Amino acid sequence: GARRVPERTAARLANESDAVVVAVDVPSGIDADTGEPTGSADAAEGRAEAVPRVEADRIVTFHDEKPGLGALDAAVTVADIGIPAAAERYTGPGDLLALGRDSDSHKGENGEVLVVGGGPYTGAPSLSARSALRAGADLVRVACPETVAGTVQGYSADLIVRGLPGDRIGPAHVDRVAELAAGNDVVVLGPGLGGGDGAGEFVREFLSEYDGCAVVDADALRIVPETDTDATLICTPHQGELVGMGGETAEDPDERAALVRSFADEIGHVLLVKGAVDVVSDGDAVRLNRTGNPGMTVGGTGDVLAGVVGALAAVTDPFRAAAVGAYVNGLAGDAAADANGNGLVATDLPDRLPEAMRDE
Repeated sequence: GARRVPERTAARLANESDAVVVAVDVPSGIDADTGEPTGSADAAEGRAEAVPRVEADRIVTFHDEKPGLGALDAAVTVADIGIPAAAERYTGPGDLLALGRDSDSHKGENGEVLVVGGGPYTGAPSLSARSALRAGADLVRVACPETVAGTVQGYSADLIVRGLPGDRIGPAHVDRVAELAAGNDVVVLGPGLGGGDGAGEFVREFLSEYDGCAVVDADALRIVPETDTDATLICTPHQGELVGMGGETAEDPDERAALVRSFADEIGHVLLVKGAVDVVSDGDAVRLNRTGNPGMTVGGTGDVLAGVVGALAAVTDPFRAAAVGAYVNGLAGDAAADANGNGLVATDLPDRLPEAMRDE
């Protein structure tokens, strides 16, 4: 909206003055992300008077460059104000602030997720699906072989289960799964799928024609580097699976982060590499996460993570979905460990996700 009179007058006088004008952090009336005058879109459409911008000669901005400042005709200096690098690099409670749910949203608006997997295993797709619901998705569907559909449904009345002919997912199911995927915001691909040749061929063919967003986990991961796809992928390997994909790992956290970043850039997808410290990269930015505990090496916690990331990817960008998903999954695991010690099991996690996602 329009700036109040004293500020408008101050901006006008500063611009009319012959003195050097120094702006602190960002010049008044400028959008830090774009360099455009704030409120200019509103002004153009007649909704508000244009906000006067301060024409700064120099800008002393805090902590880091702001994307919009490069567009201004002003010398920019970045001042260190004591924010440690770790505050930006590591996930934290502030990451949850961008996930606020609109109070008048309707069913389906907060995400619909399709989990594709099962056959050799039934617990994995169910864990992913239940976790996606607990992480905020409105509707979660599971596409699994019809031989295990009843078992998967039996884990939770909240799931919508779609049976596929036979006892394993294979190339014959590509068209049906593509049809189901088209009605959802995000696909979680791989939980309980198994590593047979038919499963691999299914993943390859499905991804080659899918252009939506997918979280890829477990046995589906090894297919990604050799598949040409228009899909937006978030891959969630542990370090062994990362090596199986052709990536590299290291003991040193900084070296490991650099390797993950390089491999994410090479394959063109977001990577969330699980470990004592999780590393998330889109090939450019890197975030680290240290929530979680040794008890989470138990089977199934990765299926929970894949479901959480799937739900988040329906409401935010893939990189943030991966970073926040790692943080929230670890918090749920820490709460479960407080209650159960090293005896925690993966089914302890989903019901702890809503509390972990509260940003108070």
